[in-house]
Amino acid sequence: RTQREMLLPAAQPRFRGITHIFIDCDDCLYQNGWATARRITQSIGAYTATLGVSKDRAYQLYKEHGTCLKGLLVERILDEAGAEEFLTEVHKIDYSEIEPDARLREVLSAVLGVAPCWVFTASASEHAARCMAKLGVSGLPWQGIIDTRACSLESKHARSSFEAAMRIAGATDPAACLFCDDSVKNIQAASAFGWRTVLVGRTDRDTGAEVRCAEAEAHLASIHGLAELLGVAPAEGADGEARE
Repeated sequence: RTQREMLLPAAQPRFRGITHIFIDCDDCLYQNGWATARRITQSIGAYTATLGVSKDRAYQLYKEHGTCLKGLLVERILDEAGAEEFLTEVHKIDYSEIEPDARLREVLSAVLGVAPCWVFTASASEHAARCMAKLGVSGLPWQGIIDTRACSLESKHARSSFEAAMRIAGATDPAACLFCDDSVKNIQAASAFGWRTVLVGRTDRDTGAEVRCAEAEAHLASIHGLAELLGVAPAEGADGEARE
C-alpha cells in the first residue's frame, strides 16, 4: 500500500471544522507511567513543607484545585509574588524519564498540519519546553506554549483559563477548538465551555482503575492516536475510539 492509500479519508465527522488545537503537556503529550509526575509531586511536597504544608495536603490541593499552586493561592498560603518562586523551584527536577519519541514526532507533524496547535499546560512554560525538548518535538511548528502565568495563575478547572487560551490563540468559536488532556476534570471544564474534547490515557494514576469521562467526545490510550482520529495518519496501529 502506498502512503496515500494508508491515509484515512477524513476526520471523524464530529472533529471536522477544527481551527485551533490545544494539547496538555504532562501525562498527555508524553506518558511515562507518571515517573515525571511523581518527581514533580515530590518536589512540590518538599517545597510546601517549607510553608508548613504537608506533602499529602499539597497533593490534595492539586486534586481539589487543578494545581497545588492554585490551592495555595486560594488558601492564602502564597501570594502572587510567591507564586513565581514556586513555579521556578518545584520544576527543578530530573527529566531523564522523558525520552525521544520518533513516532510522536511523526504523529504531531501530521496533527500540526490540520490546524494551529499550542501546548496548553497548567504548569510553567519553561517546564513544558524542557519536556518538548526531551521528546524531540520542539522543532515542530507549534504556535507556542500557554501556561498558568498566561492564565493569571488559574488551573484548567477555571473557565477563565479557556478564555485566556482562546484570546492568545486568536480563536473566536469554542466549538472549533479541540482540547486533549489526561484530566477528567479538565475535560469536563473544557466541554462545559464549549470546546471539543479528547481524553488521553486509560488508567487512573491513583487507583489504577479505568478512566471514564462522559463529556469526552473521544478517548485515546495515548496522543499517538490523535492524527488518526483527525484523519491524517496511517490507519494501522489505532489506539483510540470515538464515542458514538
